[in-house]
Amino acid sequence: MADAEEITAVGRNKKIIRVGDAAKYVNSDTVSYVTEIKKDEQGKVWVLLESTDLWYREETMELTDIRPAEKREEREFTAEELEERFRKERETMQGFDLGKAGGGGAGG
Repeated sequence: MADAEEITAVGRNKKIIRVGDAAKYVNSDTVSYVTEIKKDEQGKVWVLLESTDLWYREETMELTDIRPAEKREEREFTAEELEERFRKERETMQGFDLGKAGGGGAGG
């Protein structure tokens, strides 16, 4: 059985993008690794980015030399950890005096 043809994308900068490459979504400057590339029924090519887990049209992508940020490990927090985090945030906000914030709008 022959290997399936590898689908590649051609980015906005006319450079070929392959699975595993670092690519940038030009509308938001999101940089991530390409995890999958597919072609839809109309023949349009789509690129899946690891960091967002979203699909982008090939013409909105650019191959880049920028190294993507390391993906953070997601973990579940315990109820105690969440309570401590909210307590600290509440204490921080209590020390913030909105009455001393200056107005910056036009008017008169």
